[in-house]
Amino acid sequence: MKYKNHIEHYKIDAEAYDFFNVDKFSVQEHLRRYQSIFNLLKIKNNGNEKILEIGSGGGHALEHINSNLYFPLDVSSYNLKKIREKSTKEIFPVSGDIFRLPFSSNKFDAIILSEVLEHLDKPQNALQEIYRVLKPSGLFVVSVPYKEVLTYQICIHCNKQTPTNAHVNSFNKNTLEAILNSVNFLVLKRTKCLN
Repeated sequence: MKYKNHIEHYKIDAEAYDFFNVDKFSVQEHLRRYQSIFNLLKIKNNGNEKILEIGSGGGHALEHINSNLYFPLDVSSYNLKKIREKSTKEIFPVSGDIFRLPFSSNKFDAIILSEVLEHLDKPQNALQEIYRVLKPSGLFVVSVPYKEVLTYQICIHCNKQTPTNAHVNSFNKNTLEAILNSVNFLVLKRTKCLN
């Protein structure tokens, strides 16, 4: 199942779903996921690293980042505005598409991609763009639902059969590692968090 225009569909979803007023369970889930991400992200985090978070959603990384050079990227300018309001320090929000990242090559020390890859109809193309903008010595942390059973329902916006939660891919450790290796990422560590 493929979206004809994933950006427009996501912008509608971003305005319909409130990434910033989530229930207590979801808040704990985000907290635990980002704790795991930053445990894996062994950068100095001393304020000088350029950190890109693609699909920044509700800006949950803000609670863990010490860097003065944080670039949340999302297709929703609404979400980016809310992240900027939430931040206590200057950040550099960017509206953009993962398939055409608006950055020069070898720019970032670290890139976070949390719960995004499962939404993409061409995940390998997105990973190639991430590889392009990551410095050769940079670190990339990706999180995805594990062994998710994909289901479909009728979309409230377009009234067509649509993947539940807009998830079009399911990954296990072998399929995720294979797609990362196909783009020349070297997998240093794998871990499971949450359920």
